[in-house]
Amino acid sequence: MTVQKTPDRLGDFDPRSVRWEQDLKPFRRLPRTRRPDTQQRVPAVIPLLVSFTVVTAACALTLNFINQNRPALTLALPTATLRIITPTPTEFVPPTATPYIAPTDTPTPQPEPSQGGTPKQIGIGARVVIVNTGGNGLNFRRAPTISAERIRALPEGNTYEIVGGPEQADGFTWWQLRDPSDGTIGWGVQNYMALAP
Repeated sequence: MTVQKTPDRLGDFDPRSVRWEQDLKPFRRLPRTRRPDTQQRVPAVIPLLVSFTVVTAACALTLNFINQNRPALTLALPTATLRIITPTPTEFVPPTATPYIAPTDTPTPQPEPSQGGTPKQIGIGARVVIVNTGGNGLNFRRAPTISAERIRALPEGNTYEIVGGPEQADGFTWWQLRDPSDGTIGWGVQNYMALAP
């Protein structure tokens, strides 16, 4: 720069004496010289070795702690014992024939109808009326269990014929019933049946 722009004293500055074109040119950079490194460089192997040492020490301490705080394992290996068994002779008994007894034909007991042709208790051949269901009807099922498929509800007051049973399941006595209206056969619980008059 050729002219001083900031005066030392007031009133010494003349704006006409400034060469603006020359002063506003971009500054030229001077070539830099490399400074010698003053820092000492650490080889990359040293941090890796320090990290590996720290991790190995932590693992060793953890394993040592676990081994000291668990119950001791005792390896008791079974010992083999050789035992020689000598057979003792027994007296030979020849087989004897068992006499054959022919089976006899025993008649299957049939329910005896009471006087007037109606049974006195619930059983096969009896006619029953559905009662005490609270108007909901008796669940008519495919098998004698409460988990079996429900065919439909038999209305209270209707009469049905017992054709099979009894079966015990789920804490109930089940009877196989036939619906006289369509011939459908299913199972119902005895608790909701009474002998038909």
